[in-house]
Order: sequence, then structure tokens, then C-alpha cells
Amino acid sequence: MARKRFFKPAKNNIFLFTFCLLFFVLNRQPFFNYITPVLYFAYITIKAMRMFKQISVVLLIIYCQVSIGQNIAVDKEIQKIDTLIEYNQYDKARKKADSLYQVLVKINRGEVLEQRLEVRLQQGIIFDNQFEHKKALEIFLEVAQKAETNNLYRILCISYIKIALQQEKTDNFYLAYDYIKAARKIADKYKFTDLYSKIYIRYSFLHRYIGDVEDTNVNQGLNQRLLDKGFIGSIDSAVYYADKSIEYATMFNNVSDLKDGYLTLGSLYGKNRKNNVSLSTEYFLKALRYDKKLNNTENIGALYRNIAVNYLISGDFNTALKYNDSSYMSYDNVNLFYKYIIPQNRADIFEAMGKTDSAYHYLKIAYVDVVEKYNLEEVGETKKLEEQFQNDKKEAIIKNKNQLLIFILILVIVIAGASVLLILKNRKINTQNKTINKQLEELVTTLDQKQVLLSELQHRVKNNLQHVISILEIQKESIDFNNIDEVIRSNQNRIHSMALLHKKLNISESVNDIDLKRYVTELSELVKESYDTYNKKIQLNISCEVENITIENALPTGLIIVELLSNSIKHAFKDRAVGIITIAITKDESTQKTQLYYADNGNGFDFNTTSKKGLGLEIIVGLIDQLNGEIDSKNNAGFEITISF
Repeated sequence: MARKRFFKPAKNNIFLFTFCLLFFVLNRQPFFNYITPVLYFAYITIKAMRMFKQISVVLLIIYCQVSIGQNIAVDKEIQKIDTLIEYNQYDKARKKADSLYQVLVKINRGEVLEQRLEVRLQQGIIFDNQFEHKKALEIFLEVAQKAETNNLYRILCISYIKIALQQEKTDNFYLAYDYIKAARKIADKYKFTDLYSKIYIRYSFLHRYIGDVEDTNVNQGLNQRLLDKGFIGSIDSAVYYADKSIEYATMFNNVSDLKDGYLTLGSLYGKNRKNNVSLSTEYFLKALRYDKKLNNTENIGALYRNIAVNYLISGDFNTALKYNDSSYMSYDNVNLFYKYIIPQNRADIFEAMGKTDSAYHYLKIAYVDVVEKYNLEEVGETKKLEEQFQNDKKEAIIKNKNQLLIFILILVIVIAGASVLLILKNRKINTQNKTINKQLEELVTTLDQKQVLLSELQHRVKNNLQHVISILEIQKESIDFNNIDEVIRSNQNRIHSMALLHKKLNISESVNDIDLKRYVTELSELVKESYDTYNKKIQLNISCEVENITIENALPTGLIIVELLSNSIKHAFKDRAVGIITIAITKDESTQKTQLYYADNGNGFDFNTTSKKGLGLEIIVGLIDQLNGEIDSKNNAGFEITISF
């Protein structure tokens, strides 16, 4: 096998043969003796490089093996912590989790991030089981944020489930619903089917709390907020989700969720369905088997007490007393927050049996447990206040140090500022010079712009005067001395419209844009005042939704309004004492065209079928053609025309 591998690389053999031949030939020539060590060094270097590649591959393999082995070791430690939590050995689990988390924090590699977050979740679960719910919630929120940032969706889903549980414990059911709904969405998307048992048991608890008609505190204020979110709770739906949880827990052999499912069904059938007390007891006994298997003495005592309550409800006092005896066997191990329920249950049984002395005795024990519970809560609050006091004290010391540092810093800043002022003084002169130069450049630019504006205005004036000349040429043939005043007035109004337009251009900075509403309003008033209307009352109603218009469109628009107003004032109101003229300019959003609407309540005439059109109407038609406009005219109780351009 070794001989086979030696002769396999043909290129190596050719190189070795060539090297030996050169060595033999050149070694006999004194002139070339110095080449021999060079060739030998080259050969050794190439071999070393080949060996380096092989060593690198070996090291890479070793590194991978170590990394894989390390990850496997961490996974085993995580499983051990899960087992300790499952068997309620929280103190040991906490020490182990804290130690492992510190190790994983020091390993700054991406591949251990998921394991680090898993351990962090375990820390939160331990805090939760030890009734430190605030710390647990902080940890779950932290894990959720990091998991979402790093796209670790399974951990994110579990975090949301745990956060929902914490929100339930503080009666924030609307927040709990949001988080469990988000968790279900992730589980559906990424097919985390094994997490359905945890999700459904949370849904069951939510439906149980909201659907519990006997608990008036739950229903007040909460139902409406949840209804607004589309959540409607009921006992039937709580039973449905508990059954679904048991189904998935059985499928994936999830003992913890299976036990919670049985416990939930036992509570639902016992408290909320008194006619199914036997079914409730059956589910409690199923949950009890798992707690006995895990030696969970705290839950064992509570479950025996629940079964005793069921028999008390059904009237079997002796059996209820036996199960209460069994709960008393775990009495010392039950958490102080729930310890009082066992003697209270015994007092209820004795009271139902008519043994008031015994009932009173156990009621006093329950009272002592309740007092001790509240004392413990007060101790906890006192401890929190002490911790807060110490924290405030430390903060005060830090604050004093910070003030001293701030004073020193201010002193340094003042000294530095005095030095900087000397430098800035010289720079200020340079800056002022730059500012003056910049202002000069801006003035030159402004002057150039004004010259351009003046040139443009002159061009506009020339064009508009040409319009006036054209109109006068048209009127030259038809003029007679009887209507000379009217001709002059009409031409005055037309010239006014052009002059007003140029006035607006002079006021504004823009050469092309005109404030349309002001232009139309002032122009209309000018036309109205040019006619002697003292014996008639003429009312102008003007509205304009278009802010600006180009001068190319403004001039023909203004002339059209002049002709229409002149025509209405002269002819429309001969038989009327009051005349109403409406001018409305709007924008058609569908066609993006401007619409000029003109109407009066005068005698009216048909714009389209008038047999003989005067000069004013001919001017209007020509101006509409200039705008490429469309005409829509009506002759109902007055005159109406709509021009779209």
C-alpha cells in the first residue's frame, strides 16, 4: 500500500529524476558548484509547502471536530438544565444555567448564539417558576429581540409564548393575546409543529379566563379590548384548545404540556361545568400521575386539594377528606403563595360535614398561611426598597463624582476656549471676507436675473401690444360714430387685462407664473367699474381652485373673461334690476384640464347657434382656439358656458 502511494504522483517522480540528473551533471563542473545548494533548498521548500497544506487540512479537521464536540457538550448541558427544571430542582438548575451562560458569553462566535439564547430562556423559566416574574419577563423580551435580529425564529416563537404567559399572570390579557397570536403565526410559517401544544395551552388559558362568567373582575374592561382585537373567549373554546394541546403533546411526547393540558381540562370541567365533576377528577388524576413521576411535591399537594374540592362539590365528604389528607402530605412543600388553600379546603369540608370546631381550627391555619404570605410579600417589598435605597446612594456618590468631573471639564473647556478665541478671531476676518465675496457674487447673479426678467417683460409687452393692434384692425372696418364710446370702453378693458397681467409679473419673482385668483378677481372688478351700473345691482361671485397659471394661458383667459363680462353687463340684464354673474375656475382631476365656468342669470342666448356673432364673440372663439379649449354652452334661465383647456 505504501509503495502504491509513493509512485502515484507522477509529477513528483519527474521532478525528483530531473533534480538528480542536474545534481550529477553540475556537481562535476566546478563553475556550477554554487547551483547545487540552491536547487536543494528549492526542493526542500516545495516539499515543506506541500506538508504545510497537509498540516492545514489536518488542523482544520481537528478544529471542526473540536467545534462539533464543543457544541454537542453544550447541548448536553442544556438538556441537563431542562431535566433539572422538569424535576423542579430550580436552585441547581439556576447555578448550572448561570455558569454555562457565562462560558457561552465569553465564546464570541456566531454558532453558539443560538445555544446562548436557549440558556438565557432557561434562566427566564427558572425565574418564572421561583415567582420572580418581572426578571423572567425582562429576560424573555431580551431573548425575543436578539432572536428576531438574528433570524432565530424558533427561539423567537418560544420567547413569545413565554412572554404571553407572563402577561397572563399580570392580567394583561390583550397583550398576551398579541404575543401568542404572533407565536402561532411564526409556528405556522416555519412548521414548528412541536410547539403547537404550548401555543394551544396558552389559547386555552386565555379563553378560560375571558369566558369565566363567574369571575366578574375578568370580564370588566377586558372583554371590550379583546373584542376590538377580534378575540372572543368562551369555556367551550377553552376546552377545544386544551384538547388540541394534549393531541400535539402526545404526538411529540411533551410531558410538561401534556400535564398542563390535563390540569386545564380538570379545572374547566370542575369549576365551570359542575355536572362533570367526575370528568374533572379524571383529568386531575392524569395530571397527578405525571407530577408523581417527576416527584413534583408542590403540584401534587395542589392536585389532591383540587380533587378534594370536586368531591366536596358532589357531596362525597368522606372521599373529599381522604384526598385532603393526601394533599396534607405535601403541605410543607407547597409554595407559600398557595399553601393556604389546603387548610382552607379542609375547613370547607368540615363545615359541610357540620364539624364547625374542626372547620374553625383549619380556617385559623389557613389565616396564618395567608398572613405569612403577605408578610413575605412585605419583606420582599422591604428588600426592594432597601435595594432601591442602596442604588440611590450609589447613584448619589456617582453623581457627586460626576459633578467634580464636570467642574474640571468646564475649567479645561474655559482654558481651551480662551486659546481657541485667539485663533477664531483671525479666522473671523477671513470668514467675513468670504461672506462679502459671496454676497457680491449673489448680487451679480441677482442683477443678471433682473436683466433677464426685464428683457422678458419687454418681449411680453411687445406681443400684447400686437394683440391690441390686431383687435383694432378688426374693429376698424365695422366702427361707426354711434357706438364709438362702447368700442373705446371695450378696448380699454382689453388693455386693462394686459396691463394688470404685467403688473402681476412685476410684483412676482417668476416670469411665467401668475396668481390666477387675484388676477381674475381684480380684472372682473375693473370691467364692472368701467360700466355705468348705478341703476342696476350686479353681483360678482368668483371662486378659483387653481393657484397659478402660465402667462401664455393667463392672457387669453383674462381676455375671454373681459369679453364675457362686457357682454353680460351690456345685454344680459336689460329686463332685470339685479344681475348675478358667477365665475368658477377648477381643475378636472381625471383629465388634468383647467375648467373655466361662466354663468349669468340674464336673458340668455345660445352661444353655439347664434346666427350673427359680434366682434366680442369672435374674439372669444379665437382665444379659445388659442388655448386649444373645448366649449360646453347651455341656455337654461340665463347663460352658461364651460371652457376646458
